[in-house]
Amino acid sequence: MYELYDPCTLMFFWRNKHIQVDFGTGNNNKLNFKIHSKQDLIDILETVYKGAKKGVGLVVSPKDYSTRWSY
Repeated sequence: MYELYDPCTLMFFWRNKHIQVDFGTGNNNKLNFKIHSKQDLIDILETVYKGAKKGVGLVVSPKDYSTRWSY
């Protein structure tokens, strides 16, 4: 149902509701890429938690993780 076929995938749920996160990668359903620091993951978790407590179904990540700026 959620297409969890990657080796490591993280999805967010709050009170039996799926919380989508806009990472700038085009896939808002899950996090399936490498996070380079602990602080990045903590920032994402805080953003998801604050948005879920407000009842928002789609939150925007604090950093853009799209690959267009990686060289």
